[in-house]
Amino acid sequence: MGNSPYSKDNVRSGAWHYLLGRGAAGLAGFATVVLLVRYMDIQGYAAFTALSGLISFVGILASLGMERTLSRYIPEARLERSAKDLASLIWKTALVRFAVTLLIALLLGTFWSSFLSIFKDIQIPFFPKALLCFIVAETLFQHFSSVFQALVLQKTLTKILIVQWAGRLAAIFIALVGDHYISLDESLWIMAVPEFFGVIVFIVVLLMHLNSLENNNQNTIKSSAHTQASWPDWQVIIQTARNNYGYLLLAAPPQPYFIKMVAAFFLSAEYVAAYGFFVSIAERIRQYIPLHFFYNLIEPVIVANYIQNRNFESLSYRCQLLYKSNLILMVPAIAWIAVCGDSTVSLITDGKFQGLSWILVLVMVQLTIGSHVVLLQLILNSIEKSQFLVYASTCALSVMMTLMLATVPFYPKWLLVGSTVFSMVMNLYIIHKIKQLNYNYQPSWRMLRGVLLSGLLAFMVTYLGLLKFSTHLSNIGISMISFISIMAVYSVALWKLNSITRAEIDLVKSALVKA
Repeated sequence: MGNSPYSKDNVRSGAWHYLLGRGAAGLAGFATVVLLVRYMDIQGYAAFTALSGLISFVGILASLGMERTLSRYIPEARLERSAKDLASLIWKTALVRFAVTLLIALLLGTFWSSFLSIFKDIQIPFFPKALLCFIVAETLFQHFSSVFQALVLQKTLTKILIVQWAGRLAAIFIALVGDHYISLDESLWIMAVPEFFGVIVFIVVLLMHLNSLENNNQNTIKSSAHTQASWPDWQVIIQTARNNYGYLLLAAPPQPYFIKMVAAFFLSAEYVAAYGFFVSIAERIRQYIPLHFFYNLIEPVIVANYIQNRNFESLSYRCQLLYKSNLILMVPAIAWIAVCGDSTVSLITDGKFQGLSWILVLVMVQLTIGSHVVLLQLILNSIEKSQFLVYASTCALSVMMTLMLATVPFYPKWLLVGSTVFSMVMNLYIIHKIKQLNYNYQPSWRMLRGVLLSGLLAFMVTYLGLLKFSTHLSNIGISMISFISIMAVYSVALWKLNSITRAEIDLVKSALVKA
């Protein structure tokens, strides 16, 4: 790719900065979640959980399928078009998303009392201004995050994320001055104000970047055909967006942000608050897993590489390596939570959510299975077969809803299993369709067995060991000893089963360290 922003050298140069920035943002986010749950009462945090799910759902509705569309076509514009074409694509999609967000927020405010009636434990007579600000800020922040990811401006993006979460931490400490309690309205402002500031910074930096591209003529037009042809082809872009949007809408019911809202109707406030807290914890953990930690950095690179070379074998291998890295770290995390979840949760929450750590295990399993769907979506978008996302989600949603209708009325807790069922069906359907399209995509089942057996062995050894000594240990002692035991047994088992090859280690090193 030469001097392309999507070259390996360019990615490598920002990789360590990306590591430190994302790590700091993740730690600040984790601290924010813990402080909110410790300084809000159960009812308030349950309401915050339901409303945060609502905000995420509004963001999905207003996205119109643009995130994955931007990740597909911004690299093309950056490589083959002028800065003017690139800017046109970015600002037009931003304005559309902003307008749709305002329309949805207006409808939500108009029918607020009717909407709120479905949440039995939330009492907010008027549509909160803080909620409106949070909705608009969150939607725009996610949009510009997608733009910066597609442009490989990861250094700037991670700095903005750090400022965003540091701002939230500062707001929490300000709210706690002279008090030991955070209200629901305060929690919404704590989340919204730093996000609005982040959106302003995004816009200013993006204007400067686009102006620099235009002045320095960094976008190379590769052929006269590119200069003559009208770009972008909005019909193709709209079709791609429509397919991804259809997938997002059909995939909404099993997603945590949607489950939060539904849980507020079926389950008690304690279960709603616990589920919301565990989802937030799982999201923080996920930020440190290689698949998600590096995904925003390498997705545009993988797409740009495939656009230039049309090498599906390379695309498939990179995606499988990403998922393998995800499994290797998620499996011991799940085993650790399964062994000492109650002790660790009690330590973090100051005694809340006793006996409910199984929900965190379930959430972690769903994230692990669902991560592979993210990669399959990347593959389908790259080969321009995104319509199969809609077909797959229709099939998966049908299976999930059938199961939920048969079980939830009698056993409401089964609601929390729906996401896992959906992800499993999605995986099976898309892999089957990719094979039908004559693309060679073969997940490494041998590797999968090795990782799972290693995790199972680590769980059993640690669990049986703690049965004898747990009564003599504190919560922090149980957490630390079980962590050390699981990691030791798991590492040895991985080595004995030869689950990680030298070629895979060398490939990862080549992306981070210059030879």
